[in-house]
Order: sequence, then C-alpha cells, then structure tokens
Amino acid sequence: MRTRTVRRRRLPFTTGRKAAAAAVARPSRAEPSHATMGVRPRLPPRQGQGGGEDLGGGSSCQEGMRGAGLCWEGAGRQSSYWEGRGWGKVGCAGAVDALSPATPSPQKIALQLKATLENVTNLRPLGEDFRWYLKMKCGNCGEISEKWQYIRLMDTVALKGGRGSASMVQKCKLCARENSIEILSSTIKSYNAEDNEKFKTIVEFECRGLEPIDFQPQAGFAAEGVESGTVFSDINLQEKDWTDYDEKAQESVGIYEVTHQFVKC
Repeated sequence: MRTRTVRRRRLPFTTGRKAAAAAVARPSRAEPSHATMGVRPRLPPRQGQGGGEDLGGGSSCQEGMRGAGLCWEGAGRQSSYWEGRGWGKVGCAGAVDALSPATPSPQKIALQLKATLENVTNLRPLGEDFRWYLKMKCGNCGEISEKWQYIRLMDTVALKGGRGSASMVQKCKLCARENSIEILSSTIKSYNAEDNEKFKTIVEFECRGLEPIDFQPQAGFAAEGVESGTVFSDINLQEKDWTDYDEKAQESVGIYEVTHQFVKC
C-alpha cells in the first residue's frame, strides 16, 4: 500500500527588515497626511523670503510645493496685487501667506489754514473738546468715509497689543484693517495777524492707516481784537466767513475766505 504525502501550501509572509520597511511604507489610517486633509504644513521660513514658507525644503517655492504633495498646475506664480494693497506676498497657486493686512506705519500729516483777518488775531481752537471735523481715507484700500467724522483731544482709545493710544481707532469696512489717528497736542498753533492770507500749520496728526483728506471748520474757534484784546469765543467758521463788532475798539472785525490744505511732514 502506497502512502500519499500531502504538501501544505505555505502563506507568504515577510520578516525582519522587509517587514519593517513594509510597515513604514504603509500609511496609517489614524494619522492622515497634510495632502489628504487639505491642510497647509507649517514649516520654517526660507532665508531672505521674510514670511514666506519653504514647503518641502525645495530650492524654489514650486519645488517645495511638489515635495509636500500640494503642487498643481500653475503653482509658483507670484501676484503683486495683494502685496500692493498692504497684504502679505502671494505665494504658490495664489495662496496668501499673510491672512491679515499689514500693520500700518505711522505718518505725520499737518493741517494748514489760510484766511483773511480783519482787526483780529490769535485765531485758535478752544479747549480739549474742540471737534476737528475730517473726512478720512483708508491707506490700505483707499476707502473714503462718506460722512464727516470728528476727533477731540479729550478722547483716547487704546490700541490693540498695548501699542499706545489714539484719538480715534476705526476698522475699515472694506478691507477690515484697523486704522487710527491721533491729534498731536504739542503742535496746535494759533493763526495770527502776521499770518494773514498765508498758509500756516495749525495742527499735526499722527496717522496709522487713516489719512485725512478734507477738513470742515465749525464752531469752537476763538480770537482776540488786535488793538483792544477783546475775546471773541465760539466763532463758527462753517460758512468760511465770520463777522462781529468790537465795541471796545469801536470797529468791525471779521474772518474771511477760510481755506485749508494737508501737507505730509
């Protein structure tokens, strides 16, 4: 009687280094990659590129995107549009590196007044509650306020991050950047008889993103008679002209043809 030998089929398996290599190559379901999640990896910035990121350590931004598995056709193109509007540099495939507008740098702007004075001098804004009526422009996107806005010395608003204070802090409705403007009290000067029909700086503003483009003088000015010293308070220059009578000097007084201009310091 013959004995039949049955051979069992062995299942393939790997051991040693091959098994370890296979385990490393096999992606883990519990830890998805950045490419599968659509999340941009946070890597250290390249040298000389400011806030730019080297995605994957490539010699160029496009190579870095390929190394991170995030590159697609058209990557590597740069756009100067957002950079010119105060935003961060646009990197590969139009992705903006900085997600918020750049912090505005301070700029001093002077308000100069010119008028014709008749028998009065020392024309000045009166008190810390004097209202400077201005129209503002956002230095980031160019948005201009439709209505007159006033700022006063007595008003103080804290800036974010403990960066000091300002007379007004305003968030732009168009680009959402936080801008501010401050009255520099030490620069407030009077307009005198010797300044007649000449432009003279009467105040300076420290502007961080808010640029004054128009000024409307209203009530709150004061002046004095040239000879008598009579004080005229609550002068309203909204109509660009003002007249009164100095009883002590027995003569008419007035302020005419009031105009203004802004000058960057």
